[in-house]
Formats: sequence, structure tokens, C-alpha cells
Amino acid sequence: MPPTSQQRLQQRFLRLALVAAVTLVTKPSYAFDPADLQTLMQTRQCLNCDLRDADLRHLDLSEADLQGSNLENANFFRSRLDGANLARTNLKRANLGEASLQGAVLNIADLSRTSLLRADLTGASLYGAIMDYTYIEGTLFIDALLSRARLSRARIVSADFTGATLCGAEMSYGEYRRDCRSVEELEAVEGSADSEL
Repeated sequence: MPPTSQQRLQQRFLRLALVAAVTLVTKPSYAFDPADLQTLMQTRQCLNCDLRDADLRHLDLSEADLQGSNLENANFFRSRLDGANLARTNLKRANLGEASLQGAVLNIADLSRTSLLRADLTGASLYGAIMDYTYIEGTLFIDALLSRARLSRARIVSADFTGATLCGAEMSYGEYRRDCRSVEELEAVEGSADSEL
């Protein structure tokens, strides 16, 4: 018995729905703006860019300027960000594992739930950085500026803070005041960090 016109219409509709579903699945979908990624790769400058979920592993982004960018969930595993400007960026849930951020500026950056596993932040400026539930293990903060950084909820397994400035940093036991000479010194540090923004 041949199919009725209604059955043929249903079969045709199902075939079209299947083709549409396959097309949607195979078409690339990005959380980040591909134009922003291209700008970063060509110019090393991308202010207020949307690079959420971008795969930036093993890249040399030294001296890149990403101020104010949304880098949530971005993967910077083993990337070089030495001297990069990441001030006021959203780095929530980013992977900075084994990344080099020597001398990078991360002032007022949100690093909540970010992995800093074996990251090198030697000489970096993290003034006022938010590190709620940030995973810190084998991380180097040698000579880093961490004044006013919020580390009270950070998951610090092991880190090297040799020579780091921690005046006013929020730690799990309260505000860090060890080796702070005076209120004037803290204000001087704040002033120099503001000029780097």
C-alpha cells in the first residue's frame, strides 16, 4: 500500500529536520569572537575583546595588550604572557597552568577559579586581583606585587612568595600586614599600581 500524502509530507519534514540538525551540529560555534582572536594574533593588541573559551595553548603572547578583555574559560596552558597587560580582565575559570607571566600586569583582574598550577608570575603586578578559589600549586610569585589582592579563598597548596609585596592583601587569616612599614608605604604602592592601569 503506497504512503498517503500526509505520510509523505511527514517523511519529507523528518528528512529536512535531519538535514537541518546535521548542518547545525557541523557548523563551528565559538563562544569567543573570531575577529577578536584574529586581531590579537595579528597585532598583539585587543582591548576589551571577547575571547571566552578561546584555545590559546602554547602561544607566545609576550607583551600582548588585552586590557579589559573577557578571557573567561580561556586556555593559556604553557603560553608565554611575559610583560602582557591583562589589567581589569575577566580570567574566571581560565587555565594558566605552566604559563609564564613574568612581569605581566594583572591589576584588578578577576582570576576566580583559575588554575595557576606551576605558573610563573615572577615580577608580575597583581594589585587588587581577585583570586577566589584560584588553584595555586608550585606557583612562583617571586618579587610580585600582590597588594590589596584577594587571596582569602584561594586554594594555596604551595607557592614561592620570596620578595613579593603582600601589604594589604586579604589572606585566609585576615589582611596581610607583615613587613608593611607604614600606611604611607602602602599608599605609595597603590599609587604606582594605579599608574600601571
